[in-house]
Amino acid sequence: MTPWPAILFTAAYWAGLATGLLRFGSPAGVTVLAVALGASGRPMALLAGGAAVAGRLSGELAAALDRHQCAARLPARQIRGRVRVLEPAGAAGGRITVGLDADCRGRLSARWPRGHAVQAGARAVIVARWVPRPALGGRPSGTLIVSEAAVLETRSNLSERLHNYLFAASHRLYGTRSGMVDALILGRRGGIDPELQDRFARSGLVHLLSISGFHVGLITAWVFLTCRLMRMTRSTALATAAATSAVYVAFLGWPAPAARAATLAAAVSRCQAKQRHVQPNALLAGTCLAVLLVDPWAGIDLGGWLSAAALWGASRFTRWSDAALGTGIWVRTAASSLGATLATAPITAAFLGTVALAGLALNFAAIPLAALAVPGVLASLVLLPVWPGAAEALAAGAGLGLHLLELCAVAGAALPVGHLMVEPGAPGALLPWIAALIFTLWVMGERNTAREAGRRLAWGAGAGLWLGLMPGTSLGSPDGGRGLALHFLDVGQGDGAALRTPGGRWIVIDAGPAGGRDDAGRRVVAPFLQRQGARALAAVIISHPHADHMGGVPALLARFPVGVVVEPGGPVPDPAYTALLGGLDRDGIAWHPARSGERFTLDGVEFTVLHPSAGWPAWGEDVNEDSVVLLVKYGAFEALFTGDAGFAAEAVLRGKIRSIDLLKVGHHGSRGSTGGELLDSLRPLAAVISVGRNDYGHPAPETLARLEARRVALLRTDRDGTVSVTTDGTTMRVRTREGDREYEYSVKREQ
Repeated sequence: MTPWPAILFTAAYWAGLATGLLRFGSPAGVTVLAVALGASGRPMALLAGGAAVAGRLSGELAAALDRHQCAARLPARQIRGRVRVLEPAGAAGGRITVGLDADCRGRLSARWPRGHAVQAGARAVIVARWVPRPALGGRPSGTLIVSEAAVLETRSNLSERLHNYLFAASHRLYGTRSGMVDALILGRRGGIDPELQDRFARSGLVHLLSISGFHVGLITAWVFLTCRLMRMTRSTALATAAATSAVYVAFLGWPAPAARAATLAAAVSRCQAKQRHVQPNALLAGTCLAVLLVDPWAGIDLGGWLSAAALWGASRFTRWSDAALGTGIWVRTAASSLGATLATAPITAAFLGTVALAGLALNFAAIPLAALAVPGVLASLVLLPVWPGAAEALAAGAGLGLHLLELCAVAGAALPVGHLMVEPGAPGALLPWIAALIFTLWVMGERNTAREAGRRLAWGAGAGLWLGLMPGTSLGSPDGGRGLALHFLDVGQGDGAALRTPGGRWIVIDAGPAGGRDDAGRRVVAPFLQRQGARALAAVIISHPHADHMGGVPALLARFPVGVVVEPGGPVPDPAYTALLGGLDRDGIAWHPARSGERFTLDGVEFTVLHPSAGWPAWGEDVNEDSVVLLVKYGAFEALFTGDAGFAAEAVLRGKIRSIDLLKVGHHGSRGSTGGELLDSLRPLAAVISVGRNDYGHPAPETLARLEARRVALLRTDRDGTVSVTTDGTTMRVRTREGDREYEYSVKREQ
């Protein structure tokens, strides 16, 4: 029996479903296409047309129902109401799931405040702010930021009591590693240190911290082995393992990757019991279809896509290695790891801007460790109420396994080329991984022997070498590689900019905010620098020690060698600032207080400090006014970075500089900065406001009016995303996601 009907039906159903969820085209258009296919008289065409119509109807229905969810109806402002807590939170707070008692339905992700431990099943009155963040495909989503909470009562059902028990037991048995246990057992990663999560991601092992297909498959395999040790028949053991995985995934709420794995376990169990031949591709298509029927939104869920692609890649490459190289455990591990990495690389490059290659090698150690640690963790939690001593002994062994997994992640994150960063969605970043997958499939064709695969690999390597020697094939720097490049990064409500000199050296001016579990340095600035090929930073300049400018700097210091850190150097009683200075001293990183009149040149780019001066009379009165004001000059091009300097500092600047080309607007466009007299003096061609969602009214209407009155081209990171400015010293090109604009300096000079 050919697998193509199942694959075609699933693909057509998904295509119709996606058009319905994304509101692409009209239902009439899909129907006309389906009728046209059916009119061809070919069974496969009729099958595809019917599946597409069914998918479209399912997508339309799912999108309509979603508009009644709380995530779509809550206003983006402070609210007061009652919630039912669906997951427990400790005194440290963290991200949990709640249900809102309002005229809407659906679960909400909430950030619970510190000092308010709460159990699942509790009903509470909260004061919170709804922050909408639409998910992939525009599906309504967001986070409920809870500032105040008062528990009224707690009435837990069986599932909630089990959540409470697992949460308490993991903290008792595993202490500081309870966050990893919550991730492994409950799929909650909110309790893991963000830096550790980042290391797992960079090492290609993040799948070990999520309830993925691998995770569910691992539990299913251990249940099957346990049943066989209890002398159950093979069919009974398979059925028991499949049923256990289904109950477990239902307890978790049917996340798409886990639901697909549980469905696959049930299908395999059924096929084995009936002694039917299993066709891997048809079986994978069938399980994906089952998940789409239950949860239509899984069709555009990134986790579901990655899970399905990883399973296809691992099974496809393992089948080849079994036939060509044998069924040894190490050979199968290498083949499945390679297949999963290559199959998911185009998806992660397109949506996440990253490809983790370190996992190819680390999986040899990490997968066996996880295979031992996960059942050990589960067994310890199950035994704790009835046999505490055995549970603690098992927890000690499983804890060692978790520690070794952490060491694998740390080692993988430190590999120079273990984690490649690319521009998300850019064709130049996506196509190489598609080409690599196609090439490897050609090398490891299903009927190819090991010798034939070696011959094809040699031909491919030779062609690649000749291609690399051809003129014009050098990729160069992603931003052009010539002249000076200034990138104003979308770090949210804060400042973050990266400058590349003509010689390829990098300087960072502020690194965005950090607070709670979000760090713009780790989330935005460092990945951007890695995508651009930066290996070290010549300097990090901190305009002033406020969290929205300084917060992301420690993440950069941990990831890149840094030549010197420059900042105002004023006395600021801030623990974060003190900790930063202590870290610089501990790591032997040079530090320098910036003072007016200082000048340095790097690869032909001249940097001049205009403020603050040693005799600045207002030191410490307002840290914003102590900001480092920096003039950057390259050829005829001049740009001014003003930090959060306001009118007081601007009064000192007037007369120090005249006409410029580019202005980084002060203090995110607040009404107390970027005054009319300064603008009349500077006459910038373009200005950049680094700003995000905020409660301060930034940018202020008064500031926008002053810029508009002087016909300054305005760019904003909250609206335009990352703003990139490149110059050869005679012209300036500004690039945003909306397109490019080019300016000639002669126009400005003649004004």
